[in-house]
Amino acid sequence: MQPRDDISPRPRRPPPRPRRANPEPPKPFKFGPHIYLAQTQPGFEPIAWNEIAARYDREDTTELGRRLVPDRVGMTIFSAPRTAALKQVRTAEDFFAVVAYRRFPVAPPDPAKRYTPKSPAEHDEDERQGRKILDRVRTASRDARFIEEALAAHVSLVPGSHAGRRLYFRVVARMAGEHPFRRVDLQHAVERGIGERDDHVWHLGGDDADVEFWVTMFPGELMLTMRLSDERLRHRDYKVAHMPGSLRPSVAAALGWLSEPAPDDIVLDPLCGAGTVLIERAHLGRYQQLIGGDSNPAMLDAARENVGPRYKPIELHAWDATAIALGPASVSKVITNLPWGMRHGSHAENRRLYPYLIEQFRRVTRPGGLIVMLTAETRLMADLMSRGVFKPQKILRVSILGAPAAIYVVRIA
Repeated sequence: MQPRDDISPRPRRPPPRPRRANPEPPKPFKFGPHIYLAQTQPGFEPIAWNEIAARYDREDTTELGRRLVPDRVGMTIFSAPRTAALKQVRTAEDFFAVVAYRRFPVAPPDPAKRYTPKSPAEHDEDERQGRKILDRVRTASRDARFIEEALAAHVSLVPGSHAGRRLYFRVVARMAGEHPFRRVDLQHAVERGIGERDDHVWHLGGDDADVEFWVTMFPGELMLTMRLSDERLRHRDYKVAHMPGSLRPSVAAALGWLSEPAPDDIVLDPLCGAGTVLIERAHLGRYQQLIGGDSNPAMLDAARENVGPRYKPIELHAWDATAIALGPASVSKVITNLPWGMRHGSHAENRRLYPYLIEQFRRVTRPGGLIVMLTAETRLMADLMSRGVFKPQKILRVSILGAPAAIYVVRIA
């Protein structure tokens, strides 16, 4: 038989997918009363903590740790004697009281087994371990020590809430890393534990429940919390006009906080969109003037509607941000969300645009002033830094709704 030369070689069997290794267990903290958690977009937790500490005058509150659910949320955990000051915090999206905390032993990963599928015996052992952990979760929920304190904080922070004898509750479950059970199993374990408590008559409810318990399982660690805020913290009442791609208020507040607010600030957002950055800066403290501009008439209309008669003095201009109609050194702070090249524009257009924008920002900012810029174009920004277009004082890696981004803080010499 003649060999055939038109037969393709037999394809190789792809290697087995590696088992996902859990990250290192987070560093534990000392659990006790008056422990709270502020939730942010990933990477913003140090900014939120900085504002929280400032609201408490840094004297009677302590940061205990930080946590991250990758691509979803960041958390700063802190102790504080009271919750009233949390009403002033704008860089967080939610607040929680920690009512139960448990640590679990975690076996170190075996590198030799990383590419080996689990055997039936290993699956059976995982199931046994999963049932054991879930039983401890149920017990921790039933025996949570600080629910009454959390209920009092909830009533003080959420208008219209109550802490009566009969309470409806719901459970939100989250997991970071790999675990031998499903997220819904974690949720049901907490539901059973809360239902077994005798401090109140607890009934499982829906979206209109009186109380929300949020349980988060990290590798080797369980945190059960009670939510102390509602949607009003995340969605500000001034945002009557919404535009596609508008910046989240907590993110805009974080940019404003990084600008080191001062009473004599003249603040410019040259790409102001719906005005969120300027309004959030107005809420962070006194200022001399707010100035915004945009080339999109619809965006400026939305900004004017959101600003209304409340935030004065403020100017809104129609302009091209590559030729800002202001004199040199005329503002003290520039705070802006640069074009990402996703919903609008393109990466190629940004490569041409960014050098002109940054040149204008530097021109209008007085010596000693700050430029705070948010963008997902991190490679482009790295290229501009290597070329000496700007030199940041600080870079913070963040994630917004799952999209990696960074904040660049530049001080003008």
